[in-house]
Amino acid sequence: MLRPRPALAALATVVAVAIGITAAVLTTHRPTTATGGTVLTAQLPDTTAPPTTTLPPAVPKRDAPTRATAEPATTSPRTSDPALAAGHLFQAWQAHNQQGALQAATPNAVRTLFAFAPPTELRFTSCRFRGLGYDCFYTSTNVGLWYLDMRVEGGASAGYRVVSVNAQMRFGTPDAAARYLVSAWLADDRAKAGHAASRPVVNTLWSHSEDRAYRPRFDGCAFRDPNWGSDCAFGYSTAGLGFTLQVKGGANLGWQVIAIRFARL
Repeated sequence: MLRPRPALAALATVVAVAIGITAAVLTTHRPTTATGGTVLTAQLPDTTAPPTTTLPPAVPKRDAPTRATAEPATTSPRTSDPALAAGHLFQAWQAHNQQGALQAATPNAVRTLFAFAPPTELRFTSCRFRGLGYDCFYTSTNVGLWYLDMRVEGGASAGYRVVSVNAQMRFGTPDAAARYLVSAWLADDRAKAGHAASRPVVNTLWSHSEDRAYRPRFDGCAFRDPNWGSDCAFGYSTAGLGFTLQVKGGANLGWQVIAIRFARL
């Protein structure tokens, strides 16, 4: 019998070792068995192709939203100077433009000013700082609406606005002041009446509002003396009642009703 050659014996040993290593590797990568459970085998992904990923259904592409057209600003433009705010209101008043006036003034100030017909004689005088705001003045030397005091508040950064208007009338004669007051009373316009009379006179006259139905007649004015002024009488043809207005003033300041007396005529 022939004996194996040493070279063949060595080769057989190497093959045996290799087979043992392979078996060991396969044994190492086998999944372990859970005690009393089913063996779960994880299948490795095929390395020759990328794993399949399930994607959500495609959402149809919508057109990009149309950009809305910019609307004009609803806020008033900022006025950085009190005189400019007063001037803007004054010019809008002269042009009978109430919407334009609201850009520089409050609704209350606009209503007060637009209750008057705008004269052409008023001229801007000045703006004076007072009480965290400004008083801006317009004056005239004529009778009628001769004085405007526009109260302006705000600041340079936030802007200035006219918040109120004080309007004064100048009456060239006592009878002009008396007729103006009675006309305002008959129209139930207290604000207008205040331009020709003191507040106590207006309050007293309005306490006799039921007498408006009789439509008093004007009986004229009689001058008494410089300290008193004039008496302007109004009577009723049907009721037999009447009242007398005391009107005081002068050519420079104008005339104003300062007192009222009711009497049975």
